[in-house]
This record gives sequence, C-alpha cells and structure tokens, in this order.
Amino acid sequence: MKCRVPGLKIGGTSFIVPDDYVPAVRGCAEYLDDISLLLLQVGPKGEYLLPASDIDELKRIGDGEGLTWNVHLPTDGDYSSDKAAREFTDNICRAIDRTLPLAPHSWVLHVEADKTPREYMVPPLTEAETERALASLECVRHHLPAPEYLALENIEWHPADYLDGILERMPFSRCFDMGHVWKDGHKPEELLDRWLPEIRMCHLHGLEKRDHKSLHHMPEDKLDALLHKLWDIRFEPVITLEVFTLDDFLNSHQAMMQSYERYRRLHS
Repeated sequence: MKCRVPGLKIGGTSFIVPDDYVPAVRGCAEYLDDISLLLLQVGPKGEYLLPASDIDELKRIGDGEGLTWNVHLPTDGDYSSDKAAREFTDNICRAIDRTLPLAPHSWVLHVEADKTPREYMVPPLTEAETERALASLECVRHHLPAPEYLALENIEWHPADYLDGILERMPFSRCFDMGHVWKDGHKPEELLDRWLPEIRMCHLHGLEKRDHKSLHHMPEDKLDALLHKLWDIRFEPVITLEVFTLDDFLNSHQAMMQSYERYRRLHS
C-alpha cells in the first residue's frame, strides 16, 4: 500500500529495502510514489555505476508502478584539487547520462571542497574551490535536460549560505535537506521563505544520535513547526524521507500523519 501524506508529495530512497538496485526498487514500489535512486559510491572511473541493463529494468518497473524518480549523484568525489574536480565531474556526467532514460525530475548533488572528517562548521568555499565547482557545473549542465534539474544540497557542518554564490551565478536549483538544518541546530522552517523560489525537492529525516533516522525521534513541537508551515504554504516539491530502512520509513510516515492530524484539529 502506497504511503502518502495529505497535501504533500513524499517519497523514499532506493535503499529502504536492503538488496541490489533492481530487487530493492521492486520492493520499494509497494510503498513509494517517488524513488530517490542513490548512486553514492561509483568508483574513481565510474566502474561501480549500475549498468544500462539495470536502468532499463528500473524504467520498466517504474512505468508499470507509476513511479517518478530523482537521482542522488555520486558523493565519492570533491573539488579539493584540479585533478579531483576533473574526476568528480566525469563521474557526475556519467551518472546523469546513465539515468536519463528514467526521466528524473531532479538530480541531487553535494558541492564539497574536501572529505576531511569534522564536527564543526567549515568555512565557506575558497575562491579556488568555488571556481573549480563552477567550471565543473558548467560541464555538468550540458548533460541535463535543463539547468534547473540539478538540485544542489545543503550539507551539515556548512554555513547555510555557502551555496548562495554558486546559485547567484548559475541557474540551478536547491535540494533543501531539512534534516541537515536540524542537525546543525537551526530551524528549517525559518529558511523556507528565503529559499522557496529555488527549492526543487527536499530531504527530510530525524535525529537519534545521528541524522537519517526516523522522524518519530523528533519532538512533536519541532516536527509540527516545520510540517505545519509546509501545509500552510501548500508546499509542492517532492519530499524524500531520506532514511535507509523500511522501519524508519514507515515510522516517519506515521509521524507525519500524526502531525497532520494535529494540524487538522488546529484548523477544524
């Protein structure tokens, strides 16, 4: 049975069923209208990218189930050097080209300078890092149906405005990761008005020692402050419940439905 929330479009990840891509999507399709296809680790030369035959089978499943798609582009790369940026760019373009037959509504990308582990807010991208990212994105845009199909995701431990310089110079979109904003100790609902014109899709997940956990771990007041505003403004972009187990997905859906009931009572 499809998991839906009144007034919002929700989806989930291709990993909520632990299996290879094709059988996992077959299992996910029972619950989801929109699937986030996670292509996170593809190798230095894209050698781990799923084959075209798998994409053909995913398209067949999706067409039969009425699915829509978004694609999370590789995260095993960065813009820390010219060489790293070239390799990362090549893999991003390979992933876009490979998944075009699915006609995704969005391709989601992390823009990071490096992968140094940290638990503190990083400084904004340097001028050199920004120029590498811009050069990379200029190449990437030619592989997309249109520039706005690329949604740049806000990442934890980065300043809220760190993507602003790129989005002011290039016509891409945002993937608003609301769970990352919670993780950084801020209120995602306070960024909605500022970012709304640029938001193409969202990620939502709870916190329980770490992020990407079920929403049922979130205090009701925090969850309601965000979700009730989304219902107030009749929010339209797809919201991916970015969790990685079926239990976390189903519990997150239940938490959203409970928030909706509280919202409905307030407005009845």
